[in-house]
Amino acid sequence: MSEQTSLESPTWFELTLRHKAWRPRQLRWMMRDLAGMRQPEQDHRTHLRATLEWVCRAQDACGTAPGNGCVANGWAFELGWLPANIDDTGWLIETCLPAADYLAWPALLDRAQAMLDALLVQPDGPSVGRIHGLIAGHTQMDHRECLTRAVQSGYALLDVALTSVAQQAQHAHTLATLGVLANDAVLITAGRRHLDAVLAQQTPCGWFAGAFAPASTQNLAGIIRCLIESAVQLEDERALTSGLRAANALRKSLSCSGTLSDAFDDGWMPNGSPISVAALTPLAAVWLRLSQLDHLTHKTHWQDAAGWALAWTKRCQRTKGHSLELRDALPSAVPIWRGPSAFRFETRSTKHFADALMMDMVGISIPPMTKMRLHP
Repeated sequence: MSEQTSLESPTWFELTLRHKAWRPRQLRWMMRDLAGMRQPEQDHRTHLRATLEWVCRAQDACGTAPGNGCVANGWAFELGWLPANIDDTGWLIETCLPAADYLAWPALLDRAQAMLDALLVQPDGPSVGRIHGLIAGHTQMDHRECLTRAVQSGYALLDVALTSVAQQAQHAHTLATLGVLANDAVLITAGRRHLDAVLAQQTPCGWFAGAFAPASTQNLAGIIRCLIESAVQLEDERALTSGLRAANALRKSLSCSGTLSDAFDDGWMPNGSPISVAALTPLAAVWLRLSQLDHLTHKTHWQDAAGWALAWTKRCQRTKGHSLELRDALPSAVPIWRGPSAFRFETRSTKHFADALMMDMVGISIPPMTKMRLHP
């Protein structure tokens, strides 16, 4: 999860020059955004298939050499395909595995295996996405080496200096999940310590500060998801209550058309442009995850909010066109020129979108809940 910077946004002229907006491909996209043109919604399965096809192209863009199963960080008008990203590759494993089943697409299993192979050749370090990919390799692919390597990387996380609430929440979730899975008291204790630090920074209205005010909705969505998953893993009602307060505040800010501000000040005062896809897709997954918790009431509130968010995101996904880089991709911002991720199509957004589609379509949790396993 990335924090907003305090730098001023580039001017329209700078963006136009940098991203070569006069080229036909860029110009067509911008003109459609300027006219407010959106694609017709299709069923979940059609959008899921399209999204994973783009992920396959993002993987192919990184080369086909043995052991190179990484996935590109995304695609940008300025640079084309972005470099391979080990974090995104790890996160996508837990997406591709259930998608292969629900889409009856066995080739996705091969791609997930290639992603896992790429993680295993990497040195064990404090990469959160890689750890979650290794967890998926252990729990869903029954790869014996993965848990040991994940634990080694988990211990590397213990020495990382954290500078934001979003990072603390992510480390709490990762260490708690890994510690419970490996029955490792050191990792569990570290996860609880990070969780306590996150809870201590929540304001009375349920808001969390960013590194720079206001807090981005994307980071808030990540914090909430980490609180929910940490609460489930550690059976911590405080964390669940905290996550619920923030999730409900964002739900109430969502319009029926599926949009809300991309940043909030304390008191949940909107302080940004209309929502970006990069923020709305993880929020949809958050709301659906809450609807799956058996002891919570008002499940339809969460499902309705997720449904509005998914419907809006579907209309932003262009599933037709001759450009394979843009077909089925999700723009990080709508219109494309807004925000710190202007003119980009990020792989992480496609992962969250695919997860939310499957969670809504078949009622599964992605990733599936892990169980404590005792090891000698």
